[in-house]
Amino acid sequence: MKSRRLCRFSVLFLCAALFSAFPLSAQVSEHSLAQASFVQGTTAFRKGEWMSAVFMLRRAVSYPENYNQDTWYMLITAEMYAGEYKTAFQDCEAYLRNFPESPYTSYISYHKGRALFCIGEYERSVLLLSDFCHLYPDHEMYAAALFWIAEAFYAGYNYDDAKILYSRIVNEYPDEPKAAQAQYRIETIAQKAREEKLLYLLKETGEEYLAAKEEYERQLKLTGSESAVDIRRRIMDLQLKNSELERKVSELERQKVNLEYDLSVEMRKNSSVKFQNADMLKTLREKAQATEELLNQKEREGAR
Repeated sequence: MKSRRLCRFSVLFLCAALFSAFPLSAQVSEHSLAQASFVQGTTAFRKGEWMSAVFMLRRAVSYPENYNQDTWYMLITAEMYAGEYKTAFQDCEAYLRNFPESPYTSYISYHKGRALFCIGEYERSVLLLSDFCHLYPDHEMYAAALFWIAEAFYAGYNYDDAKILYSRIVNEYPDEPKAAQAQYRIETIAQKAREEKLLYLLKETGEEYLAAKEEYERQLKLTGSESAVDIRRRIMDLQLKNSELERKVSELERQKVNLEYDLSVEMRKNSSVKFQNADMLKTLREKAQATEELLNQKEREGAR
């Protein structure tokens, strides 16, 4: 009888011990998961495996011990590299609310403005990045912020303001990574200006050609009121003028096609060499100068 009571007491004691130890083991397991998520996230971040880093760091910040400004900053950076711009923007807003005194505040502000640009919110992006430049004029990301503001202007066809900022980057920050891209944009804007001028000349020449053609047809209808010699002379003059205008139109159209082709070729080259080919820029300048001289010559001939 005594042995039965002793056995029952032992079983009850063992059960109580197991139940008392269960919360501790659960806590240890949760801590291990939090630590493992953080380690895996940082490892993927160092390797540049951005989607994996986003997934693991997102899991890591769900644990209280990882909910801090450093882990969140790493997560937002990984989201930007992974192209998760909408999520990055939302996390930037949450970060600035939760960690207002963080040393990463300036970087988060920059990421927030750039994320807006990447999702097509150009006006809001300009406002946020302009605030960033105003608050942090000596920041290492200042030139990059200027570049994305210029890109927003460029995307909105505001080429004049974009060119001012691109030129500032090239002149004031020539050693920055964005300087080469800014120089390429300046060349692209100049090319677009030449194309617009060429299209204007083509339009003017075409209208002149149509006017001459109408005059020629009108003169044909008046053949009964003029002498045969006068009519023949007038027709020859009109035919000569029409031939010259047709030649000008053909030449201008050929130049336009060549310019569009050159621009497309250089843009494809730019995407592969990241805008750092100085020889390409020199060739573009020479070609642009030659085209400009040809256009000026056509204008002088048209004036005569």
